[in-house]
Amino acid sequence: MSKLVCVGQIINVHGIKGAVKIKPYLTNPMDISAFGDLTDKDGKKVFRIKAQSQKQGIVLATIHGITDRTSAESLKGLSLYVERTKLPKEEQGEFYCIDLVGLTVIKDGEEFGIVESVDNFGAGDIINVRLKNSKVFPFDFSEATFPVVDIEKGYMLIVLSEGIKEVLNEN
Repeated sequence: MSKLVCVGQIINVHGIKGAVKIKPYLTNPMDISAFGDLTDKDGKKVFRIKAQSQKQGIVLATIHGITDRTSAESLKGLSLYVERTKLPKEEQGEFYCIDLVGLTVIKDGEEFGIVESVDNFGAGDIINVRLKNSKVFPFDFSEATFPVVDIEKGYMLIVLSEGIKEVLNEN
């Protein structure tokens, strides 16, 4: 199985027939049902999603086999994943955040760390880098902080602000 990519999360239920509200992490929210079966984070439970409508970025959907509110409520908070290979091909210069995981982070021509994960809590992407001292440190994913990202060559350059330099020296 290829890497799994989180494409959305079930945030609530709707009505008594088992419909759910999904917060998709996609450019086009209705694409949540375009990839075929979705899974849980372990890839063990499979969900066939059918998007019904979309309002303000939230998709109202049904899930095959979920026919009542109680069953739907048991899925609240569930993140939905798709295999990386099912995602559309990126345009030149684009990439998926999952592709950053494992890249070497270079600072001033030397290895600074390895990208361990990418998070987004609503205010933008956070790159979690495992530093050479084994600590994991979060960095804002911006062009100012990471001016070069080269997926094919397996690295990204980092430029640290003075404030971040001070915090890192304290740790």
